[in-house]
Amino acid sequence: MLPIRGLVTLIGQLLSVSVSSQTYARRTRGVEIVRSRGQARESKVLTVGRPGTRVEGDAIFVGSAPGFVGPRELHRLLHMLISHLQENPDVPVVIECLEYLALHNGFNSLLKFLNTLRDYAILYGGTVYLVTDPLAWTDREYALLERLIL
Repeated sequence: MLPIRGLVTLIGQLLSVSVSSQTYARRTRGVEIVRSRGQARESKVLTVGRPGTRVEGDAIFVGSAPGFVGPRELHRLLHMLISHLQENPDVPVVIECLEYLALHNGFNSLLKFLNTLRDYAILYGGTVYLVTDPLAWTDREYALLERLIL
C-alpha cells in the first residue's frame, strides 16, 4: 500500500501534463455525440451496431441471435470496449445502437454503462462517438447524455 505522500505525488505527476504535449491532447478525449457515423473524424473506427449494418473495418454486433453480443450483456460489451481502448486508443469506438441498448436495459443502466466507458476512454486517451438523434430521447435523457461530454 502506498503511503499518503506517495499517492499524492503520483496523482500530481498524472495531473501535471504540459499543454503542448501529446499526452495532454490524448487525455482530453472522451465522449462525443454525433448524428451519423460519418461525423467521426478518424477513418479507422470500431463500430458497435446492429447486425446487418454495413461497416468498414472492425465491428461488434449487438443482437439477440446466436453469435452476437446480447443486448442485455452490457458487462460483456463494456469489457470488450475497455480492452479495445487500452490496446488501440487511437482507434475510436462508434456506438450506433444506443436506443436499442436503452430499450433492453433501461436508460439508467445504459447511462451507467456509458459513464464507465467514458472514464476508461479518458484514462486510455481514446474517443467514443455516440450516434443518436436528440429526438429519440426525452429532454431529461438527452441532457444526461450531453453531460457525458467533457
